[in-house]
Amino acid sequence: MKTVLLMLLALLLPLGPAAAAVPAGKLPAFPGVLPIPIPKNMNYGGFFKAHQPVKIVFGVSDPGAQLKESLTNAGYVIRYLMSKGYRYQIQFVLYGAAVLAADEWNQQYSGYGDLMQALHREGVQFRVCYNSMYALHVESSDVYSYMKVVPAGILQLAKKQMQGYVYISNLVK
Repeated sequence: MKTVLLMLLALLLPLGPAAAAVPAGKLPAFPGVLPIPIPKNMNYGGFFKAHQPVKIVFGVSDPGAQLKESLTNAGYVIRYLMSKGYRYQIQFVLYGAAVLAADEWNQQYSGYGDLMQALHREGVQFRVCYNSMYALHVESSDVYSYMKVVPAGILQLAKKQMQGYVYISNLVK
């Protein structure tokens, strides 16, 4: 009997503890992201409760409108999931010209720094494509310290999709 209980416990531990729902007034604020209240009766019928953690990877190649839209969407996703007490794993893969936004000394895209930092504090991971960094002369030492450089952004996106992440690419025209 003791062995059966230990086996059941071992099976349940990888799931991790359930996240507690966060009241609307305690949800994180994200710079530049308007807090949109969600009506109590608006939901997804328990889908995300049954499919945790919610795993999303954002592929971003444009440091302008696409990056802004993706960062904003990540903020809304986090606020919604936290309000329900749902666990999530979110990763951004910056490749192409978007690696310029990972350069903490790049003045043109420095406006995203506070929002990316705020998302990172809520568990969002950032990966930066070395191939693109090399092509655009971005040094690894100039990348924000909470971001990790990977050999190829496209392969990082493939890896995350193979690990069950949903791929989001906000194309803004």
